[in-house]
Amino acid sequence: MSVTREEAALTPRQRTILDELGRRGFLSTTDLAGTFDVSDMTIRRDTRALSKMGLVKVVHGGVSAVEGHGQNADFAARAREDAAAKRRVARACVDLIAERDAVILDAGTTTYQIAQELPATFTGTIITHSAPAIQRCLQLTSARTICLGGELLLDSQAFNGAITVSAAEGLHAKTAFIGVSGIHDEAFYIERDVERATKLALMASAEQVVVVATHQKMLRYALARLAAFDAVDILVTDAPPPAEIMTALEAAGVRLIVAA
Repeated sequence: MSVTREEAALTPRQRTILDELGRRGFLSTTDLAGTFDVSDMTIRRDTRALSKMGLVKVVHGGVSAVEGHGQNADFAARAREDAAAKRRVARACVDLIAERDAVILDAGTTTYQIAQELPATFTGTIITHSAPAIQRCLQLTSARTICLGGELLLDSQAFNGAITVSAAEGLHAKTAFIGVSGIHDEAFYIERDVERATKLALMASAEQVVVVATHQKMLRYALARLAAFDAVDILVTDAPPPAEIMTALEAAGVRLIVAA
């Protein structure tokens, strides 16, 4: 997203509305008025101005993000699934990131939410092959962004393949945040084997590996086995895992963070 002359002239309140909308997708007029201690009419003027620039959509009772902005319909739909849990997981991940850290963000809707939750003041480095995360990084003007190229997989909205792997192998980050599709039998699983090499390259390029997964991924298989538990340092989820997974994580030395 390029910054137009109109966007450059946004007021601080309008910029805050845009940033929060990027995190939540919808904001009510009443809540915004309370947050800024202004009238509903003042908020409506702000949102109408943003709407005229094509940055938001004014809807009944408030304002919503422009659907599909930086995402295709499939990714946007998956991002809305279990959205509250993904936000909790993402916020717990942000707590693991220092102000100037270099971090790797894998493809996926939960890792994308980490990009959404990063504060505008973040001055570290973001390394990613996720197109939606790259789109979000255009708003994080204090950060450095390194984009990993390759073949674009339209459904996952991420670059993949030998080019991506080669680019990742030449980098070093503090933490890699990796998304998975299932957690079962002392291993993490993903939907497609074609993405395995890229994920493993991202994991190998970081000092610590953090897997992010909502509770829906527990005791679930997927097509391809990504890695055993002992290849990961931390698992961040939104609810305590089943007993058998908890026991296996402890045996493998994986730190568990359950987001509040």
